[in-house]
Amino acid sequence: MVEKGKPIGDIVEEAYTLILANGPWPSIALIQPRCEQAVHVIACDGALDRALEADLAVNTVIGDMDSISDRTLMQFLKRGGEVVENNNQDSNDFSKAVTYCAEKGYKRLVVFGGLGHDLGHEWGNILTSVASQLEIEMIHEKKRIQTLLKGKKYSIEMVPGSEFSLFAIPFCDGLHLTGCAYELHQQRLEMGSQGVHNIAKNNRIQLSFEKGALVIIKSLL
Repeated sequence: MVEKGKPIGDIVEEAYTLILANGPWPSIALIQPRCEQAVHVIACDGALDRALEADLAVNTVIGDMDSISDRTLMQFLKRGGEVVENNNQDSNDFSKAVTYCAEKGYKRLVVFGGLGHDLGHEWGNILTSVASQLEIEMIHEKKRIQTLLKGKKYSIEMVPGSEFSLFAIPFCDGLHLTGCAYELHQQRLEMGSQGVHNIAKNNRIQLSFEKGALVIIKSLL
């Protein structure tokens, strides 16, 4: 058995919790190894049906349980799964899962199914991630969006020549960025288009900032 949080193939990760939201998923071949390496796997309500059909190991299901079949729920309980029912109508199931993770002390989350909805759902999930002050990486078939934490030094894997964009929400101070076409040194980034369409020059970019909140968007080739 491979120890969770350790390298598998070309994937090297810090310890993380994985959330399966009920939006569009990329291929199961991409999701499967991430599930196997996660320290905890959470399904948002109706995503549990899809997870069990794909033989993905899930530890917890969270939501108001309005999109999940009774048969699936009983099957999950028989396997020893945890059911966290939350009927709060002021937040969606993804937000409920993020809150659960924050309460449990989980600091780093990987999310499938959080992107690719309509634009309103997608932005709601992005802003929920930023507001959580957790490190959250949302992966779609063609893009990856990651919230970054102040005071942490990042070495982010890139394909040389590929584009990425940085967005401050609502600002970012003391930004240091190298390994790309447009480097920044102790810069302030305001909310807007200033960080759009930078280009990686190396196989990694180096990034850190001191205050505010920052989101990176990468295209997956």
